[in-house]
Parts: sequence; C-alpha cells; structure tokens
Amino acid sequence: MSAFSKSSISAATSTQPPSEQNLRFILGLKLNQLRKQHAYSLKELAGRADLAVSYLNEIEKGKKYPKPEKILALAKALGTTYDDLVSLHLGERLHPLSGVLKSGVLQEIPLEVFGLTPTGLLEMMAAQPEKISALFDTFVKIARRFDVTIEHLLLAAMRSYVEQNKNYSEPDEQLAESFRRKQQWGRTPVPDLARLRDFLARQHGYKIDETTLAQTPELRDLRAVTTGGDTAKPRLLLNARLGDWQKAFLLAREIGYRELGVREPTTTSPIVKVGSFDQLLNNFRASYFAGALLIDRTLLVDDLRAFFNRPQWNGAALVAIKQKYQATPEMFFHRVSQIAPRFFGLEQMYFVRLDHRRGTPEVRIGKELHYQRMHASHSIGVNEHYCRRWISLRSLLQLDSRGRGDSSILPGAQRSRFYATGDEYFSISLAHPHSLEPDMNSCVTLGFHINDALRSTVKFWNDEALPWQVVGDTCERCSIADCQERVAPPALHEREARREHQLEALNRLASPTAS
Repeated sequence: MSAFSKSSISAATSTQPPSEQNLRFILGLKLNQLRKQHAYSLKELAGRADLAVSYLNEIEKGKKYPKPEKILALAKALGTTYDDLVSLHLGERLHPLSGVLKSGVLQEIPLEVFGLTPTGLLEMMAAQPEKISALFDTFVKIARRFDVTIEHLLLAAMRSYVEQNKNYSEPDEQLAESFRRKQQWGRTPVPDLARLRDFLARQHGYKIDETTLAQTPELRDLRAVTTGGDTAKPRLLLNARLGDWQKAFLLAREIGYRELGVREPTTTSPIVKVGSFDQLLNNFRASYFAGALLIDRTLLVDDLRAFFNRPQWNGAALVAIKQKYQATPEMFFHRVSQIAPRFFGLEQMYFVRLDHRRGTPEVRIGKELHYQRMHASHSIGVNEHYCRRWISLRSLLQLDSRGRGDSSILPGAQRSRFYATGDEYFSISLAHPHSLEPDMNSCVTLGFHINDALRSTVKFWNDEALPWQVVGDTCERCSIADCQERVAPPALHEREARREHQLEALNRLASPTAS
C-alpha cells in the first residue's frame, strides 16, 4: 500500500495511476449511466452489442473489463465513442466519486474490518452511483473542514478492529506461550530485562542503544526507534529515561515481530508515521505478544480472581498486584482489559486514559476503547471540559494537588450513573505521574457496566464506602442543575434544548387541532 499518512482525504489528487479495479469500475459506471439514459434494459443493450446478458452485467458491476472490440461494439450501440468509454472522466455529477477512485484512497481503507470486499463495495456504488457520489462529496467536505487524514481513518479502523475482538487475541496468547516453553522460560511476574536483551542480541543480532535518542533533540521524547532490517544489522534505540518494565516491553515487542515473521515492523514508538492498516495490525499483534509474554495470563487470572472476591474495595491491594508485575499502570490495566472479558465475563466495559498538564485545566484523551456497550465518550469535542465528577478527573486533580515530588500511584473506585441515560458503571482507576513528561499526570480507568456479570464476579461492587456519583459527559453538554463541580456553562445543551423547543412549536403549528 502507498503511504497517505500526511495527506488529507480532501487533498487526494489524480497522481495515483489507475488500478485495474478502478478501470473496470469506471467503465461499468459509464455503461450503466448511458444504458439508463437510452432506457435500454440489460438484455436490449446486450443484443445491440452482440454480448451475453450475464457478461454485460459483470462489466457494469466492475467485475470484468472487455476486449477492445467489445468496448467498440458497446460504444456504437450507445451512440458514443471508444475513447469516451475508456477515459477516466466520469462527468460533473460523478466528479467527487471519480476523484476518490483516482486518489487511491479506497485501496488504503481496510474494507475487511467493516465486513466489506472491494467487489462488494463497487457493486454498492454501481447500484446508486449519483447518491454514492454525493455521499463521498459529503465525506470530502467533512474531511476538509476537520482536516481528516488517511492516518486518522486507519487509526480509527484499528481501534474498531480491537474493540470488535474485545482487545483479545488467542493466537498471540498461544504464540507467547509457545515461545516461553521453547525458551524454557518459567512463569514469573517480573520480566527478566537481561534475558530479553541477550535473546535479541544472540538470536537476531540486535544492538541495543540507550544513548542516541537522548543526543537527538527531535527524537528525545520517543520511547524507541528501530533501524536496520534484512540488509543491515538491526539496532533498537531505547529512551534511557524509560523504566525497566517499559524497556522490557519494547524488547519483547521486537521479539514478537520476529516470531510473527513481520518483514516491515513499525520503526518508532509511539508511531510517528502510519503507512498502512497492516502496519497497525502488526504493531497490535507484536505488542499483544509482548504483553502476554510479560504478564502471564495464568498468573494474572489467579490474582484478579482473588482481588474480585474481596468483600470491600481495597485500592492498596490493586496497586500491590500492579507492583507485583512491575508494569506501568497503563500496561497493567490494558492487560486486565484483555483478560476480564474472556475469563470473567465482564464484556461490557471501557478503557480510557486521560492526561492532565499540571497546574492547568488542560485534560486530553490519550487512549479510549469500548467493548460491546459504548458508554458516553470522553473524547467529545475540542475545548470541551470533561465532567469533573468522573473518578478519572477527580483522581487527576487530587494527584495534581500533591505536587511534583510525589511519584506515588493513586488508586480510586466509583459507581456512576449517567444523568442523561441512567446507565450505571463501576469504575476503577490508577492515577500516576507521566514517566517521560514531568509536567504531565495520567489516569487509566476501567469502567464495567453494572450488570449481572459484574455483580456475580466483583464482590465489592456495592461497597457502601464507595460513593454513587451522577455524572455527565462534558460541562458544555450537561443538564445537571446546581452542579458544584461545573467549570463551564452548558452552552451546547442549551443550544440543543432551544432547537427541541423550536421543533415542538413547529409540530404544534402543523397539528390539525391548531387554531
């Protein structure tokens, strides 16, 4: 796939050479349009061009591209020229669709994630070409308005893939288990950093470098960079400011790439440039392998079962489990989010990481995943203020009040009820200082929908010591009256309420009983 990571969808051009698929589709669209303009049925046009009806149908659907003499016969039957039929120009009404086809954007979209195939998509377009063209034009205008890039689309598709699979991959669990047995590595909660380094150096010729990134100002905030490959000795540049577990994870991820046989792994962490969906999928699988190797599911399931069986919430016990594995709070919760749906039946849940710049009101979404039941999203709009009643926000504000010298982890738990929908969640969180940015704090939260599965699994879900909180999305969208935590007026809610009142008034005017 070609890289579109820095190109906006709205900026797509015709510089891409037309694919065979696009040539078939454009010809099919033109034939379909011309046939309908002449009011010919498939059978009538096929007879005029001396073609089988089934063959003409496949041409119109973009499945077949006929030989030149058959195109010429079709052109004569439709009163047009050979050159007009084979040109890439679709006309003014279908221009937006033509631009998307020529851009190569459709080749970048991972259609299989959405249950589509290229042929199936083209058949949908052929059925209503003008409406589909208008739809694409709408997408292009939205993309231009919000500067949407192919990179954004691929990242969103990857998140959908992860959510659909409940963030769980049995093949990669098995791959990690098989690797552990092959290397005769025992089940230990603490990763052996030296052993991981030695394996990469001895087995794959890696050179581990912890000085170069610090000496390169543009790269000093990256966690890792991989250079070399099939033709050069691989080098893994690690950020020296990382903790041992973070380094172990990056080493294990490189092993994961090797075990998966990935020829073009992601070269930076975090990813600086997204080249394709396959690149993101490979990164997910290698990262999953690393997490499964470092936090063994057998050990974690036992620890979580004991924790969930506690009669009361105990934040210190949760932190102790995290410390046992010496993982970062985010990686620990991320691994729990993989295990909880599969082994404890807690399928309706969300994972969110919020980042807060110390001493400021700035809180931004870092990562967000939802399984089965989508709770109201934290990442709603630019410059909106997340509800301060959520445990994530409350923990971040509490951590900020402790000052920079305090590096301890702050656990929290809360039962929440959405004011607008009545949905209830049991949320647990870990707030902590950011490892690479001294002015940032982060809070990772797992929220479980309060249902029968949660009630039977998590014994402390109804601990009387834990508060119930009525929560909203953001202050701007919240209709809770007299909220003491509000930091912004409910402007968006009031605007929507005015619109609803207008619609009600219009309906009253249209009523037959109106005087």
